[in-house]
Amino acid sequence: MNVLFLSVNDLKDSRYRREGKRNLLDTKFGTADTLAFCGRLESAKKTRYGPRLKINDANPLAVIVGTFNGNVRKDAEKIVEKFKNEKDLYVLIYGNPYEADQLYINVNQDNGVILVDRETYEKFHELRKEVGRYLLEKLGTTIEKEKAKEEPPLELSNSEITNSEITNFIRSRDKKEGVRMEEILTHFKNFDGVEEKILELMELGELYEPKAGLLKVLE
Repeated sequence: MNVLFLSVNDLKDSRYRREGKRNLLDTKFGTADTLAFCGRLESAKKTRYGPRLKINDANPLAVIVGTFNGNVRKDAEKIVEKFKNEKDLYVLIYGNPYEADQLYINVNQDNGVILVDRETYEKFHELRKEVGRYLLEKLGTTIEKEKAKEEPPLELSNSEITNSEITNFIRSRDKKEGVRMEEILTHFKNFDGVEEKILELMELGELYEPKAGLLKVLE
């Protein structure tokens, strides 16, 4: 796991790519498969895909939490409830990059969302800036030089699966209640990025969860 502490603004200078089974983000500070952000909670609500948290560290970032992980979803649901009565909350978020029509932060690890105090928020950004300066010096580059670099080609797995293959499989197996996530992942076990494709389909409104762990095609 390669982790970078970032501000939301740092995403503007980033580029997503896939390398084997890993989802990576190239930034001016280097490449990472895990990204950490910390900001003041602006909004928190439940959606059919999972809790939606929006933080702000001078720029806003909204994430859907726990699409495939019940533990982190429960943590995020507690934050949603707490936000109803307390508005001055700060949240530390870490997740993995994934790009479909836009860049997403896939928050599906245990402890992927944590409530912190303002002091921790300030220390996070002090550390982020300090490490960022160090990494830029180590890489021997500047933001201007980084922007001038030739864009790297997008690296894709040879075993990518299409959205239609997933939706067609779910339709064929769905008797009434939906199809279990485990059944879908088992069927497509030889393909890369299945969970990310399912998340993409949910974000696009083509799939939904009638119950936790079950998926249906939205007709």
